[in-house]
This record gives sequence, C-alpha cells and structure tokens, in this order.
Amino acid sequence: MTEQITVRGYVATDPESRNLPDGTVVVTFRLASTPRWFDQQAASWRDGHTNWFTVQAFRGLGLNTLASVRTGQPVVVVGRLKVRFWEGEHGRNTAVDVDAVSVGHDLALGTACFQRTVTTSPPAEHAGPEDSGQPAGGTVEDPAGAPEEQHGDPSGDSGVPAVPQDVDPETGELLGAAADPGRRTRRQAVAT
Repeated sequence: MTEQITVRGYVATDPESRNLPDGTVVVTFRLASTPRWFDQQAASWRDGHTNWFTVQAFRGLGLNTLASVRTGQPVVVVGRLKVRFWEGEHGRNTAVDVDAVSVGHDLALGTACFQRTVTTSPPAEHAGPEDSGQPAGGTVEDPAGAPEEQHGDPSGDSGVPAVPQDVDPETGELLGAAADPGRRTRRQAVAT
C-alpha cells in the first residue's frame, strides 16, 4: 500500500541530479521537517523532533526542482511515502523517502517568482503519445543556452493548455508575423 503525504520543511541539501539506466532523470534532496508550536506557559516557541526525508523528483518535476530549490529554503512536498530498512555497521537502519508528485516553495514564509515551463509538440513524423504510450514532450533551451527537457500534453488533455508558438510565454505578446497589425486573426475574420 502506498501512502500519499504532504510534508513542510526546509531543504537540507542542494538537489542533485542523476540518470537512471533507462535515461530517466531523478533529482534528490534531503528535507528536514520540525514541528513548532507556541508554549503558552513558557511564552515562547518550542521545536519538536526533526524528521528527515529523502525527496526524489522524476523527469520534468526533477529538472524544475533542480533549477528552483536551494539549501535552506522552505518547501512543501506532496508525494508517496516509502519506508526502507537496511543493515549497516551498527545494526538495522531506517530510511524514509518521498517520491514527489509536487514540490513548491512554502509561501507562508516568503515569496517566489513562478516561471512556467514551455512545452513543445513532438515532430509530425513521430507517433503521438496515444500511439506510443509515452507522454508528450520536447526540448527547449533556457535563456542560458542549456537544453531543458520539457513535459506536458500539448493537446491540453492534462488540464494545462500548451502555449502557442507565436506567443511569448512570459508576457503573452504575439511574436513575429503574428504581431503584424495588418494580419487578420481568425477571431477578427469570424467577427466580420
């Protein structure tokens, strides 16, 4: 049975990336979660026992985590709980992992600047996700020039519509020929 949990805490190590044998990207970091409450009798804040988790984020979530999260930042992680037991020098040990489905900064403690990841359509000569059983996605270069793997369903079935190629994803402005004021848009043509 797999348990889904939500954990609030602080990033204890910078995220590290590695590739699995099948080429899947996995990013891991350690997360420290310490409950805190106000003690009325002592009139001060008290800390509870710190729980340590190893967070694993795969594919696009992992790449976005690698680009966004740093040591010391407060985050909220939602994922599947895995408890592992292993034998060491001093006997049996326990490791607690979270396979993340979502990672984000804890906005109760600060602000963040979100930048949407742009998805691209697969080339027409390749089979679509419904034919191959693989999720749609593509590769886009970031402003620094390093390629980043992008994931998403450009058909909009994922609930998040793909950004059209002739629209700047940050500002929403039309680019290239689409920005030509003499060019009639489909919406304008239907209205006339």
